Formats: sequence, structure tokens, C-alpha cells
Amino acid sequence: MTHATLRAIEPSAVPLYSQVRERLRERIVDGTYAPQARLPSESEIGTLFKVSRITVRQALGDLQKEGVIVKVPGKGTFVAATRPSQELARLEGFGEAMSRKGHRIVNRVVKHALVEATPLVAARLRVAPGAPVTEIHRVRWLDCEPVSFEITYLPPAIGERLRGENLAERDIFLILETDYGITLGHADIQIGAVNADHALAGALRVEPGAALLRIERLTWTADGMPVDFEYLYVRGEAFQYALRLPRHP
Repeated sequence: MTHATLRAIEPSAVPLYSQVRERLRERIVDGTYAPQARLPSESEIGTLFKVSRITVRQALGDLQKEGVIVKVPGKGTFVAATRPSQELARLEGFGEAMSRKGHRIVNRVVKHALVEATPLVAARLRVAPGAPVTEIHRVRWLDCEPVSFEITYLPPAIGERLRGENLAERDIFLILETDYGITLGHADIQIGAVNADHALAGALRVEPGAALLRIERLTWTADGMPVDFEYLYVRGEAFQYALRLPRHP
């Protein structure tokens, strides 16, 4: 890092640590510091900005909480790797989307059972409460790292048939369309956030209480029948979703 790459801290009502944080963010965003590049030490940054190490530590702490940088004990502070992303504007399976971008996907099926539909699941799939539905739990691994835990509900005529399929390597969407001849039409999606309970934390290798994205997705066939209802719990620091919104659709 050189003086030429940084704008000086100027007198302002904005706290010093906020100014340092934003100057560092600028350099990360414009590519001066590439993904996984090592940042200067706290003392070096403090000398360049003429601020205390406490101020620098506050700035770096904010960036770390945002997932912009990562601290590796004994090695230093690094720009976080670019997170893989999936476009929500297009209906496709996770594996389908990631494979297209060159990532390796492995699914670990941890449950495949016939259960009674809860009132909510029954309403989504248009069956009676208590009617049998197939419930599938999968941990989705991206490039050797668990990134999402998915709970899928399907009509048993489809869900039980899937027991004979290679769900470790294939997306359910592709199986439905390619093997079963079911044309998918669209999906309704709701996005929120939850804190990981112990089960989710263990499956995704995060700390209990860690923030996760929670996506509720109901997929419909082209002829208007609900066919796949899912809850997706996603590690936001390891994966992100992208969506382009036209102002005048």
C-alpha cells in the first residue's frame, strides 16, 4: 500500500474509523486489493492514515463483520474471496446454476421420508393437512464447502420415485424435466433471515446463532400445479443471490 493509492483522511464530522473503513473499501471495490490479497498490518495502515491502531482495528472489525475481509490467525488480514452467486431471475436448480459456472457440487442426502403434511405444507402443495408427502433434507456442498441446507416437500408420487435417483449429484429440477417429462413453469420465492440452530449450525459448519438466509420457494409446473416446496437455509458469507430489477418491465 502506498500513499498514492489512498485518499487522505480529512477533517470531518464522520468518525475516523468510518473514514478509514470506507477508504479501504474503495481499494477493495476498485480492485487495488484483489480477492484473497493480504492487507497491510494494523500499524502500517495507521501510519499511512495517521490514525491510531485502535481506530484501524475498529475499521477492520466493521469490514470483517460485513464479510469483506477475513482474519487468519498468525498470517494476517485478507480480502475475502469472491462469493459464488446464483441469479434469482432464472428458475434453475442450485447444481445446474453452479455447474454452469465451473463449480463442483455434491449433495449429501440426510433424510428421505414419507411424512404427514403440516397445514402450511399442505396449503402450498394443495393437499389435505396430514396427507402423505415426501420430505427430503440435503446439505449442498460447493467446492468442498457446505453452503446450504435444503428441506424439500413433494407429492409422494414424485418424491418416492426419487428414492432411486442419484440425488448426490443431480438436481431434482433436472430429474423432473429430463427424466419424468414434467415441464416447470415458475417459482414463487420469499427471502428472509434466521439464526442457525444447533442442527443447522452442525450441518453447515457455522457457529450456533450465525445469520443465515432463509428462502422459501414454491415451484409450479407449466400447467399450473405446485410440484416442489422448499426451505433453503444459506450461508450468506459463503454464497449470494443476484437479481436484476428493470424499472419498466
